[in-house]
Amino acid sequence: MSVITNAIQFIIDLGPTVMMPIIMLIIGLCIRVPFLRALKGGLLVGIGFIGLNATVTILTDVVQPAVNNMVELFGLNLTVIDVGWPSASAIAFGTAVGVTMIPLGILINVVMLLTKTTKTVDVDIWDFWHFAFSGSIVYALTHNMVLSLVLASVNMVVIMVIADRMAKATEEVLGLPGVTFPHGLAASFVPIAWVMDKAIDKVPGLNKIHLDEKTINKKMGLFGDPAILGLIVGLVLGVAGFAFMPELSTSDKVAQILVMGVTVSAVLVITPKMAAILMEGIIPVSEGIQTIIQKKFAGRKVYIGLDCAAGIGHPVVLAMSVIMVPITLLLAIILPGNEFLPLVGLCGICFQFPLIVAVTKGDFFRTFLIGIVVMGVGLMIGTSLAPLFTSAAAASHFPIPDGATLISSIDYGSNPIPWLLVQAVNNGWLWVGLIVAGAIALAIWNRKKILEEEKLEQAQEAEKQQQRAARRAARRAKTAAVQNAMEETDIQSGLQDA
Repeated sequence: MSVITNAIQFIIDLGPTVMMPIIMLIIGLCIRVPFLRALKGGLLVGIGFIGLNATVTILTDVVQPAVNNMVELFGLNLTVIDVGWPSASAIAFGTAVGVTMIPLGILINVVMLLTKTTKTVDVDIWDFWHFAFSGSIVYALTHNMVLSLVLASVNMVVIMVIADRMAKATEEVLGLPGVTFPHGLAASFVPIAWVMDKAIDKVPGLNKIHLDEKTINKKMGLFGDPAILGLIVGLVLGVAGFAFMPELSTSDKVAQILVMGVTVSAVLVITPKMAAILMEGIIPVSEGIQTIIQKKFAGRKVYIGLDCAAGIGHPVVLAMSVIMVPITLLLAIILPGNEFLPLVGLCGICFQFPLIVAVTKGDFFRTFLIGIVVMGVGLMIGTSLAPLFTSAAAASHFPIPDGATLISSIDYGSNPIPWLLVQAVNNGWLWVGLIVAGAIALAIWNRKKILEEEKLEQAQEAEKQQQRAARRAARRAKTAAVQNAMEETDIQSGLQDA
């Protein structure tokens, strides 16, 4: 058992850019995709992730100094320090709960597929760390291994259901056919986004405002182009981060502002291209799985579950990734009761918005309003979970930054699902039971929706077959009529000649 655990941990430690190509290659070979095609597909997935990570890193390197300057300018002295998602994932996988969650998560996915409570094949094993994090937080509170794994599993079931329900929007809005995002961060804010989106529909005036990509491009012309829009947003952020720093000379301020503008512009242009490379790599495995499903389970459709990095190429997602940086800092200042200072994790905001954008159908205005609420809620949750986050960090031997007494993360440390799980544990076994029962009920409801969708898809396919058969019959009738007409013409010509 330890050999298997060590092998799994070794692959995880390689990080998603290496782990995902290995997983895609293994899956491809298992479903009989030719070796070289499976290898190339896996490599393209890895290349796509490297490209996406590179753009995020470039953005981080340029934005982080601006964030630090804004913190200094505002004189923020909040007690909970943001250590970012890489640290949160290390904490999650650094405990016994975290390591166990990998094989348990794979088993949960298989069981859900067999029982038709999901139609997502979650190959994004790296991001199981979100579920492991929930378990690690609960373990820090209870020291109960079984309860921690049960609630981590609840987290996964909820996220898988949300990924399924967002599958159609992921295809249509984000342009990612056959893909879902069972991503702990991206999916967890979908319920809030859905409720707010429906509420905006009921508000006169607000429900008339629509700013999707096409509208922006139509009204703004070239100003709505990702390159120009990125330049404008980057310049504004650069002014906020550098223009008011007294220790910088005028030339340094101008240089930093210009670098910020061009960098954000580059990220908005390059990121969609990297996402397209990643999607190209998914095709062999996606087609292979669909072929097997059609043979073994006629009428079933499954999706490939990926890291939501594949969706950050949408222009509204990218715009939110930049715009929400100064807004989140402002919220940290003005929100009463907040003690969380967002820093490192601010550059990972892009991972929160792909499914929110899918909910709003790519509407910039609605996404902006929802984003303000989501970031505000996240700050308060980050403050609330900080003591447990810090305890989990200590349990995984994570080094606490010098001068910090409490740490958290704008990623899963500010997430409503682990917070709800902790509240259930704090309120006793009855609430824990209700949470578990709720997850089971959600999975059963999802099964009902999947069966309805399959029935509808089968009916549509049958209708298409009937239409194809009718067209073939019409073509045959037309061909026969033409032949009869030609024969009749030939007969008449023969009679005339006679």
